[in-house]
Amino acid sequence: MPSRDEICSVIESYVKHLSNHEVDQLVSLFAADAVQHEPLGMNTYRGIEEIREFDTECAKVEFSVTRYSPITVFGRYAATQLRIQREGMREFLATDLFEFDDECRIVSLSVVIDIEAHADQAGSR
Repeated sequence: MPSRDEICSVIESYVKHLSNHEVDQLVSLFAADAVQHEPLGMNTYRGIEEIREFDTECAKVEFSVTRYSPITVFGRYAATQLRIQREGMREFLATDLFEFDDECRIVSLSVVIDIEAHADQAGSR
């Protein structure tokens, strides 16, 4: 099982590559049979090729991502909140829930997007 430090390092890389629109580097963090739910309950991408296609489309949109909360780790699971900023839109928060395999590759990613959750409201509800 990967260590907390290894998991945190992968999540930091994930945020960096996502924000920089570095699709190849982003996809390299996932296991070959990974599943990505984004947004959770609406769309599911299975395997590297579907995840790559989704991330390639996302990279066409100008946005930036920064980590908003600490990374919480329990065993092979982790979660963190991200702040998403996009030109012409109010920034919003998303919560990313990760599961890792023994090689510290992402095997499952569930993204809970809430465009009404804003950084300036943190802690108010």
